[in-house]
Amino acid sequence: MEDEGIVKPIAKKSDKPIKIAVIGLENNPFWIPVKEGAYKAAAELKDLNCKVDWIVPAGDAHTSDFFGTAIENAIIQRYDAIVTIAGDSGIVPFINKAVEAGIPVATFNVETTTENKRLFFVGADLYKQGQEAAKIMAKELNNKGKVALMTGFFSVEGHEQRRLGFIETLAQVAPAIKIVGQVETLDKADVAYNQAKDFMSANPDLSAFMSCAGGSFGVGKAIEDSNKAGIVKLINYDFIDETMEQVSKGICTGTIGQGPFAQGHDPAIRLYNYLVGGVVPPAGRLLTKAEFVTKANLSKYWTKK
Repeated sequence: MEDEGIVKPIAKKSDKPIKIAVIGLENNPFWIPVKEGAYKAAAELKDLNCKVDWIVPAGDAHTSDFFGTAIENAIIQRYDAIVTIAGDSGIVPFINKAVEAGIPVATFNVETTTENKRLFFVGADLYKQGQEAAKIMAKELNNKGKVALMTGFFSVEGHEQRRLGFIETLAQVAPAIKIVGQVETLDKADVAYNQAKDFMSANPDLSAFMSCAGGSFGVGKAIEDSNKAGIVKLINYDFIDETMEQVSKGICTGTIGQGPFAQGHDPAIRLYNYLVGGVVPPAGRLLTKAEFVTKANLSKYWTKK
């Protein structure tokens, strides 16, 4: 969308107080700009008789075990609209329950492929991101070598979309590249660090890491501490400071973005416009930008603090 991250509320104040719940996570630095986006939406809607609350479930995973309870609580607390991650198919009954109670729901960041009654989604096309990473990897390795694959959670559909997009495309474009193993990092940098060290110990000729989710800078730290920067490649996601610093040092080959500020900001604004003005978003899937950043174009996207 041309107005990604800057979509504005309609010029109409709500006749009654409105509450919008934005249910997100804070388990790694990726969520900092997402939260900032939600807070910006709250500031923009404050004078329009609308309150936006950033809510973190009791748990640090994307799964319905935690987000389902948070949606239930939002229904009980009479929120007028809900923004939520839809990490797996188990979230569908909770989304549908809210909608059937007259509460519109938007999803963001990751969404299940299981049909549900959500109004719209804001986030990246994660399968295509995986495909693009595979093509980049094949080029970086000249279509040969060994790759270790790190994901956040096998149970989170969005992470799986990236992982499968990478695996399936890599098999097509560079079948000589071997994936030596696949592990869950739980989106944590310290876990990813130890796993990366183990991969490099077990595979002295390892060519690269593909990191599909959070905690990727832990992989970069392991590469740096092993004195393998530039020898073992790293392709991952997100424009967080830790990763961008590693790109600047040549530790991370490149990273793919997904518009986190917009993911936190835009759903709340669009739900307000829907509630107050009946404005339906122009599409069911509002995809965020996904630029590939390397050392060559880093200055366009990041400045060292």
